[in-house]
Amino acid sequence: MEPRFSGVLQLADLDDFITPSQECIKPVEIKKTSKGTGAKIKIEDDGTYVHVDSVGQKSKLTRVDISLTDCLACSGCITTAETVLINQQSHHEMLRIITNKKEEGYELVVMSLSLQALLSLSSHSNLKPDDCLRKFTGFIKRLGVDLVLDMGLAEDLALVEESKEFNDRYLRAKDGDKTALPMLASTCPGWVCYAEKTKPQLLPHLSSCKSPQQIMGFLVKNILSAQRGLSGNQIYHICFMPCYDKKLEASRPQFSENSIPDVNCVITPVEMEVALAELCPNGLVEELGAEVDWPWEGVPAYPPLAKALGSGSGGYAYQVIRTVQQPSEENVPSFEPVKRSDIVVAQYDNEDGKQLKSAVVTGFKNIQNTVNKLKRGKCDYDYVEIMACPSGCLNGGGQVRGHLKSVQEFHSSMAARDPPESVLQFYNKCFPATNDLHTTFQAVTYNPNPLTVKW
Repeated sequence: MEPRFSGVLQLADLDDFITPSQECIKPVEIKKTSKGTGAKIKIEDDGTYVHVDSVGQKSKLTRVDISLTDCLACSGCITTAETVLINQQSHHEMLRIITNKKEEGYELVVMSLSLQALLSLSSHSNLKPDDCLRKFTGFIKRLGVDLVLDMGLAEDLALVEESKEFNDRYLRAKDGDKTALPMLASTCPGWVCYAEKTKPQLLPHLSSCKSPQQIMGFLVKNILSAQRGLSGNQIYHICFMPCYDKKLEASRPQFSENSIPDVNCVITPVEMEVALAELCPNGLVEELGAEVDWPWEGVPAYPPLAKALGSGSGGYAYQVIRTVQQPSEENVPSFEPVKRSDIVVAQYDNEDGKQLKSAVVTGFKNIQNTVNKLKRGKCDYDYVEIMACPSGCLNGGGQVRGHLKSVQEFHSSMAARDPPESVLQFYNKCFPATNDLHTTFQAVTYNPNPLTVKW
């Protein structure tokens, strides 16, 4: 029988805040009786759970799957959501929907591609990034996906809104609002999950700007649907992302309207590798190429594989510090390592005579150090781009392992782009109420059972 979830969703050797907890998976369902029976639960050699009654007869116990809602409500694991059995977020479910889209009530299937995930697939497939993009697009369209979209527009919209929010927060800080700065990026769902569950006092500092994934979801389910004369629930939207935690982000209730999610399914390069092995055994090299689509009216098509200036995780710290100064060829932010190569800082003396600092912090060890500085009032950063994975999104938990160096080399060779003027025009036209670009966060209460505390 076809599995209902991806077999690749498993423990990985990640530098997370805590070790992934296997106890967050409820393995069996036990029906209680009014009195004791002397029955036992036994684990067989193949790992299955069986119920042994008082006379020695065995019966197999059924597994209880953990839903996305259960996972988000739990305070167990922090960042490695890949250990959760997520039925809705698998390549099997994606292929089932693509094959039966009419029967499932969908008129259009759309896949949005992130640059980081594509570079991982490119390295694993031994293809140049531009060749990989064409052949992967051809493969996806051969499966039945109607539109394949680049996420560059959503990334630029996020940069524009993030910069505007920082400027607003800077003015609030000048007026004495102590929660305005430092502003902490919220595009990494692993970091957001950690903050909501363990550091609720930091939530006012988190940027309320949606991540590029969720902005892309809004564009597809609202603007693209209107262009095609469809409703949002008639479009099945897939995002190809470098991180398993993006699955949890897509399932947050804040990103659904009338029970219609902006992103229906998130697939990572590791899962796509499995799908390719099943459906394209000779690899992408033999696939016919196809071009990505560009349905956005009023915005000239972006060049394929153009990256945002700055880090490999979206360039937020670079863009924010750049917008508070006057950009010019001579006035470009220079980020320098601070003690460790995975913390870099740029600084700028603004017109008020205040030195503004923007930092990129990756990996939970460095996040903890930064959080502790905030707690002690010793953090002098004004903006922090925070990513849970060491080296950021280029090394996301869903990337194919063993290719980080080549992925970084690919990324450094990509042509860079600035948000063009047409993006600002599109922004003003499509987002007159910028609430559509923002979200909210909520502290997760946790009442641990003292019997389960590991000393």
